[in-house]
Amino acid sequence: MEQENNTTERVVEEAISSEEAVAVDFTSLSCEEMAGKLKELMDKYPVGALKEVMEDLPELFESQYKAEYEAALAVFTADGDSADGFVYGDGVRERFHTLCKAYREKRVAESRQAEAEREENLKIKLGIIEELKALVQKEEIKGGTFREFRALQEKWRATGMVPQGEANGLWETYHLHVENFYNYVKIDKELRDLDWKRNLDDKTALCEEAERLAESNDVAGAFKQLQLLHGRWKEIGPVAKEQSEAIWDRFRAASGCIHEKYRRFFESLKEEQETSLRAKEELCVRAEAMAAEEHEKMSQWQAATQKVLDLQQEWRHAGTVPLKERGKIYRRFRAACDTFFERKRKFYMEWEAELERNLALKVALCERVEELKESTDWKATTDKMIACQKEWKKIGPAPRKHSNKVWARFRAACDAFFERKNEHLKGRSAEQEQNLELKKALIEEVKAFVLSGNNEEDIEKLKEFQGRWGQIGFVPIKEKEAVQEEFRQVMNCWFDRLSLDEFDRDLERFRAKISSLDGGENREYKIVNEREKLVGKIRQLETDVHTWENNIGFISKSNKSEGLIRELNAKIEKTRQRLALLQEKLKALDEII
Repeated sequence: MEQENNTTERVVEEAISSEEAVAVDFTSLSCEEMAGKLKELMDKYPVGALKEVMEDLPELFESQYKAEYEAALAVFTADGDSADGFVYGDGVRERFHTLCKAYREKRVAESRQAEAEREENLKIKLGIIEELKALVQKEEIKGGTFREFRALQEKWRATGMVPQGEANGLWETYHLHVENFYNYVKIDKELRDLDWKRNLDDKTALCEEAERLAESNDVAGAFKQLQLLHGRWKEIGPVAKEQSEAIWDRFRAASGCIHEKYRRFFESLKEEQETSLRAKEELCVRAEAMAAEEHEKMSQWQAATQKVLDLQQEWRHAGTVPLKERGKIYRRFRAACDTFFERKRKFYMEWEAELERNLALKVALCERVEELKESTDWKATTDKMIACQKEWKKIGPAPRKHSNKVWARFRAACDAFFERKNEHLKGRSAEQEQNLELKKALIEEVKAFVLSGNNEEDIEKLKEFQGRWGQIGFVPIKEKEAVQEEFRQVMNCWFDRLSLDEFDRDLERFRAKISSLDGGENREYKIVNEREKLVGKIRQLETDVHTWENNIGFISKSNKSEGLIRELNAKIEKTRQRLALLQEKLKALDEII
């Protein structure tokens, strides 16, 4: 019986410790999930059980919040917007801190209440012990006395915990008086045998319950339930001596089976956690390498940011690591991510300063061309205007919210001058009529052209037509668009008949278009104008590709999302092909400027 009591006492202590602490891995959760999980735990468990959870949770939350903030900022600034206009206000931080405050207040209140309840329970149990003493002192034990004893036992079991410092001494005193009642008081044999039988029935029922738990697939749940059964076993009185060892052996055998399954379960869990730990250590190495990389362009930082965000997604799905390593490995990974985003933030600050400097230079150019636009010194002013356009081309991008506006201002001033100049040149009608006849003659020559079958020779001949067209001067403005359109259509007809793929055919058409522009002093301005449009289209398509790639990263993989992901990937591929064509067109423009 001593072995039985020692075993059950140890198991009950394990049960108490296992139920007091709730273990949850928050390191793989988002801020929103952390707040939701904390509320769920506070609704489900007493706050005392959350002490271990709350030790590192505020720090984990702040780190995750910073990561999510940086990720959202990266998406916001991907299109060239300044970080100054970024607002991140989903409210999750406020909700989390409100929950933490409620936890602290509730913990103080529950602690005070539990302390008062334990003191009250101590008084009740001391009273039970006194009543047990009184029973032993009775001169004669009758059936009613035995029923009083049973009632006191039930009352003891129903009374809750006492202050920890009093628990052991109180328990020993109680059992001393219980043993006194059984061993030193002369009770009626029939009543004693009846009590032993009832105790045997109760312990047999516990054996059967333990044996059912041994068959359960819920290993952790069965282990917890077993702890409660051991606590109940301890409260049941003795059985007949000849049956005591057998019933205990039966209960111990079922308990041993559950304990063995529980041990194997945790060995398997430990192996999984060790595998997850190795995977997360590898993620830390990769994150630290990314944090140390040098990047000189915005596009490089954006690509690196996506890789870091992908790493964070991998981290969230890498599983749970051993509890003793959990905080350490998470802080290592978080530190690498924080280092990356801090370096990126500094780059952004320098980059935004550069955008502002570029804006100032472009505004200065706008002011210069606005001063020139009313000039009537056509040749000198044209040269100055073209010089300003070339200088504009060399200046890098301005902040996106100002870029289109400042370009429109610059172009409007240039257009105003060249439109005035064109009006001035209208008087040169005889020369323009002659140029018109030359262009019409060239169109007829192109129409009469016959393909040789050699692509390279044919392309060179068509380029010759383009060059000759560009060397012919202005034509009357009312005829300009019609004759240019006719020339382009004829040239496109020949390009369409060449054995070229769609990419090369489109590029050659574009070259034909720019070659067909009127000659004259403002031809380069038109080319610069065309170039600015191309640069704008390229930037927009690059932004679209980056945005779609980011969107794919935030879409959870599932059967329902596969179609959307395929659609986005198709759009990305098509846009990349379009980008390649536009970049080749840009090269073609740069070659003639």
